[in-house]
Amino acid sequence: MRTTIWNHNNQIDETLSKQLATELDKSEVFARLCLSKGLKTKKDVEEFITPDMNMIGDPFSFFDMEKVVERIKKAIINSEKITIYGDYDADGVTSTAILYEAIELLGGIVDYFIPNRFKEGYGPNTEAFNRLIDNGTQLIVTVDNGISGHEAIEHAKSKGIDVIVTDHHECPAKLPDAYGIIHPRHPEKMYTTPDLSGAGVSLKVAHALLGENTAEFIELAAIGTIADLVSLTGENRAIAYYGLNSLKNTQRLGLIALMQSSNIKPDSIDEETVAFQLAPPINAVGRLDDASMVVDLLTTFDEEKAFKLSENILEKNKERKAIVEEITEEAMRMAEDKQEQSLMVLSKDNWHEGVLGIVASKLTEKYYKPVLVLTKNETGDIIKGSGRSIDGFNLYDCVNSQREKLLSFGGHEMACGLSLDPINLEVFTEEVNKEAQRIFQTLEREKTFTIDLSIEMEKIDTQMVEEIDLLRPFGVDNKKPLIEIKSIHPENTKKIGSEQTHLKTTLHRNEKQLDMIAFNRSEWFSFLKSSPEIDLIGYVSINEWNGFKKVQLQAIDYKSKSSEIIDQRKNTIDKKMFKTSNTHFVFFQKKIAEKFSPLIDENSSYQIVDKREKLSDIPDDYIVTVVDVPEDLSEFFNVYKKYQSHPMYLYFHSPFDYYLNGMPKKQDFQKLYKWLIKKQEVVLSEDSKEMVRIMKKDKQTIKFMLMVFLENKFVTMEGGKLSLVSTPEKKELENTLTYKKRLKQIETEEILVYSSFKELLAYLKENVERYK
Repeated sequence: MRTTIWNHNNQIDETLSKQLATELDKSEVFARLCLSKGLKTKKDVEEFITPDMNMIGDPFSFFDMEKVVERIKKAIINSEKITIYGDYDADGVTSTAILYEAIELLGGIVDYFIPNRFKEGYGPNTEAFNRLIDNGTQLIVTVDNGISGHEAIEHAKSKGIDVIVTDHHECPAKLPDAYGIIHPRHPEKMYTTPDLSGAGVSLKVAHALLGENTAEFIELAAIGTIADLVSLTGENRAIAYYGLNSLKNTQRLGLIALMQSSNIKPDSIDEETVAFQLAPPINAVGRLDDASMVVDLLTTFDEEKAFKLSENILEKNKERKAIVEEITEEAMRMAEDKQEQSLMVLSKDNWHEGVLGIVASKLTEKYYKPVLVLTKNETGDIIKGSGRSIDGFNLYDCVNSQREKLLSFGGHEMACGLSLDPINLEVFTEEVNKEAQRIFQTLEREKTFTIDLSIEMEKIDTQMVEEIDLLRPFGVDNKKPLIEIKSIHPENTKKIGSEQTHLKTTLHRNEKQLDMIAFNRSEWFSFLKSSPEIDLIGYVSINEWNGFKKVQLQAIDYKSKSSEIIDQRKNTIDKKMFKTSNTHFVFFQKKIAEKFSPLIDENSSYQIVDKREKLSDIPDDYIVTVVDVPEDLSEFFNVYKKYQSHPMYLYFHSPFDYYLNGMPKKQDFQKLYKWLIKKQEVVLSEDSKEMVRIMKKDKQTIKFMLMVFLENKFVTMEGGKLSLVSTPEKKELENTLTYKKRLKQIETEEILVYSSFKELLAYLKENVERYK
């Protein structure tokens, strides 16, 4: 269980907010959001919500652009074969398609090559360059790569072949000896928008070559820009804005086919469509196979081929999803035993190398810690993998501290790729964790959300959401506004999706209702199904169905207004539950504790409740798991009151089923007593089975009845033999302590185990003071 921190963006001048709202003729909610983005005047807002094409700057502002354009045009005039050397992700293939088509439009003899992730790897490859040169290539132009390709570029130069580099990745201290380098952060001259994507850089070269920006190229650049998570400000915002508009009316057969095959309606396209529906299948191909088919799709003029390629690409995406799901499931199980690691390192043979970054992202999201996911190559002599990080933790610096143990390494603050000799894995894991622990000493471990607006649910309507959407496209540096809604109750909560991994519910407050969905948050179900009062944060959007518009909240976190109690009551105990860390297990029955306590994770604790001893103090971040059922309700209420500030999981394992078996009737006691008279002396080890058969009761019930007789001195017991007292004193069975204890056990089980969860919560609320 991890806690989260909610920060509020409260640095807004209320007077200025009201003034701006009036000037814009918009709501104060919209005005506040604009001010939070630094848009202080009506002119600022209007320029932001409708970017001008003039924001797309002069391509000749790039260092080396004139030289590069001249060399490419010379190659076209001289009928030199030009090869565009691309990359296998969405940014790389769109970059390739843009420059390939631009040169083709000018009449150039042009081809493209996409390196295979598993053969050539990322960036310029000497062997690949040799094959291209042998096939007649006389000019190589890299897109979305090349800035670190010193060796291959030098090799091409030694063979008399010019290489032009167009890239946007981090510049090394020494640049490669290329014919020309087009880079937005070139050390000789930085471009006005230094955070362009690879596709953005390709767009600038195409613009310089053709003398104009064309809609068909800007739509491809928008895909690369959004998929590569560059800053959506300045020129990138204009590229994304106009590119998305162009996508809605695209004439590109490959995109039309891909959208139709994916059931994407062109008029609904926005940045989320690109990020979550178009980019994933495009990226999937390069993760599993040769991504050249994506460039084929983007550049084809054959409708039949376009649909065939789009179906192949979507099939690859299905395959990718299945592989990710399988590996993630395995990795999650492994992660349960590695939670003590500050930087979680998971490694297993035969995991698919192409999807390890996705798996690492899923683990990072769940455990909120940096993760490296690794696997051995086919020959078993190299371990390769990917890493993902959390806000504030510089993964590059952490892993780079162990560079001498690695064969290769690259990345940035939030992600990395690496390889190492298997013999170094153990010491690398140990040392990189020491470095991670050192870094964490200066960091908050809790995930932090910055809330843009706190809004009463009654004020949320379609008009408000439509105003917020004027600030699209959202992305890096123009984040979608995070909304907080307080004091609401979820109703009719249910799990949805083919794997039941998502959650859907209806939020209620006074007379207002709001639909809510939470992706990959099925673990919330156990708590939210009881309709507790909660605060929620998430993103609002509009769902449209048959012309009817409805607001929906996509929730990402909640906080409970009361004790967080999760219903886990079931007939059997799953031993896996004891493997959770940061948990305090509460037992009421000694035998059950003796059976299961050896299974408890070393980073957890447990206690057998004893009225003579105080309940243990536990860390603030611990959850509490109540394993079994007490004999008396007061015992549980003591636990409940002690730990009510902690999330509490109620299992209430009840092996004896006092409630279901009930209290034996008076006739049952009479029947057993008559049988004892008949037997005169009973040897328990020999006669127990006969008692069970005659009475048609379970052993525990028979034992209880005999204990009542013993307490009333109707019988005596010695050496495992039971004998009748010849002239017993007449006593009421109901007055024995044993009988009263059984009544309490039945009542306790009835309330704790067999009531509905709503009834149980109501009982706790109504009776907590009674058991002081």
